[in-house]
Order: sequence, then C-alpha cells, then structure tokens
Amino acid sequence: MGTKGDGTRIVVASECWHGATGAGLSHGFRKLGWDVVEIDPRDHFVSGKSLRLRAAGRLLRRQCRASYNRAVREAVALLSPRWFVTVKGSDLERATLVELKRRGVVTANYYPDVHFDHPGVDPSTFSFYSHFFTTKSFQVDHLRRTLGQDRVRFLHHGYSSLVHRPRMANVREADYVADVLYVGNHSPYKERWLVEVARSLPDVRFMIVGSRWQEAGARMGPQAIVVGHHILGDGYARLLQQARINIALHSGPDPATGWQDLVSTRTFEIPACKGFMLHIDNPEVRTLYEPGTEIDVFRSPEELCEKIRYYLPQPELRREMIERAYVRCVPAYSYDARAEVIASAMSLAAPERSAA
Repeated sequence: MGTKGDGTRIVVASECWHGATGAGLSHGFRKLGWDVVEIDPRDHFVSGKSLRLRAAGRLLRRQCRASYNRAVREAVALLSPRWFVTVKGSDLERATLVELKRRGVVTANYYPDVHFDHPGVDPSTFSFYSHFFTTKSFQVDHLRRTLGQDRVRFLHHGYSSLVHRPRMANVREADYVADVLYVGNHSPYKERWLVEVARSLPDVRFMIVGSRWQEAGARMGPQAIVVGHHILGDGYARLLQQARINIALHSGPDPATGWQDLVSTRTFEIPACKGFMLHIDNPEVRTLYEPGTEIDVFRSPEELCEKIRYYLPQPELRREMIERAYVRCVPAYSYDARAEVIASAMSLAAPERSAA
C-alpha cells in the first residue's frame, strides 16, 4: 500500500500549537491524503504561569494523565485508525500502548530531544512502539541495542511549512530589529558563548529571546536586548527574518549521558524563514548545508565574534547565502517530508497484534 491519498485514518497524540512539531507532522500527513485526528495533551492537563495554576496542575496530574490516555483509547476505539503517531510519548501509559497493539494499530514515536529524562517520559514504554524515530544520531546505537535493530531509525528535525516561512518578500535595512539574534531558552552553556558576543561586540545590536534570560541579561551589558519569554509561531518566523544574523547554538552536553545536540529545530527553521544562520560547527550540520556558501559555522566564541564582524557589513553576501540555504532547506527539510518518511515506514508494517 502506498502513502498517498487513500483517506486512511491516523491518530496523532502531541501538542499541536502553531509551529509545534506535532502540528507540522499532522499537516504533512494531511497533505498525503490521510485523515488526521489530533489528541492534544493541553486539552487535558492544567497549566499556566500563576502559582495557583501550577499547584493545581501538580495536584491533578494523575487525573489529567488518566483523561489524556482515555481520550487516546476512545479515539482509537471509535475511529479504528490504521496508524498512531506521538511526539516524544509524554504521559502515554503502557496500558494505552498495549491496547493499541491489541487492536492492530501500527504505532510510531518521533522523539526530538537530547535525552529521555523528562517529566512524563517513560523509556520503559519505548518497546511498545512499532517504530521509534529519533532526531539524534548519537542515540541510534543505544536505542537499537535496547529496542531492536529494525525498530529504530534516525530522522532529522524539520520545519513547519505552515509557520516557518518568509514573512516579508523583501527585507529593507530599516526592517531589521537586531544585528545579531539568538532565540532559545537560557542554559549556563549558552550564556558562556553569548556573553562573549555581548562583551566583545559592544556596538552590535544584540537581541536574546527566550525563557529564563532575565537574570543573565544583566551580565550581557547595557546594549543587549533581552526578551525573557517565548516568541512562537508567526512572530518567531518574522523575527528570524528581521535579524541580520541568527545564531544557532544548543544546550551543551547532557550531564547524565554526555550526549550533545548537533542540530536542532532552529537548524531548519532559520533557513526556512530566510534568516541568515551562523551555526555551531560539527560534522552533521555540514551534511545539511555547505558552510561559506549557504550558512557559516563557528567552533569557539572568538570565531563566532569574528564571523559576526565579517558578515555584518556585507548585506549582499548574506542575501545570496540566505537564498542558497533556503533552496537547500525548502521543501526537503520540512515536516511534510519527515511525515512522508514516517508514513512510508508505517505503510510497510504489518498490523500489530498483542499476545495478550
């Protein structure tokens, strides 16, 4: 059976906000002709910024988790889907996955994170998925030893074609809101890199956007613009295009495993939005883009500052590289393309049957 146009039902259990990985994959499945039913955990878990809401979320977590799993099981019972996909599999219980297997549903977990020690993630459930797709090449050997050689596959992050796209046909010099931009949550590792940029380039208009940067902002110097919260969706796409240079930097080594991101979603979102990208150097990013032609790379804070000094006064060169990186990225690195890979693998799989 092919992957296109037969109206086969699929249930996707994932956060599906505008720009989320789950929403991007769902759109890709729909473009293939699949009928997608989304079960979003945000409809079942209590969340919010206030202390009261966070306290309520902790108190009601067990009930919320039960509601979420019940919604998945009810959707499967009602719709009899052929396939089920989740992003990360947070809060999905073993009993739910066993029930899906009993009904013959082919299941896949698309796992986009550097480690497995996250609230709600239970690695003991990974063996219940028909397919396990990891976006981290360094996890593959570990997962294949744990789950089996044929069940695990490496599949990169992507960008959402609904969201991560150029918001402006032409960017004038007056449209830029920052010379250099970093978007991402704070970590001590990132701060060590970015504080060097702020201190070494005091005349550069430097903007940092993301959670938990407020305290670190004081150490960046008065010229740094620190926005201490998320900017998502369309606003995020516009911001990437309105910075002369975007830095792609990750969180550093995981303390427990030593694993370290080589690429992340921003590796694909920045070029898809026609932003100019300076990416931390590693062999993997060099398989995706050509440094010096489409993007450029850096290995140290000093080299990052050197590349910023080189590219800032060369708008025409940046525009040429942006266009080449865009052509490389779009549509090949979209979640639409990732969904097609997942769909192909699931279409070839025999229906699951539980031994229970």
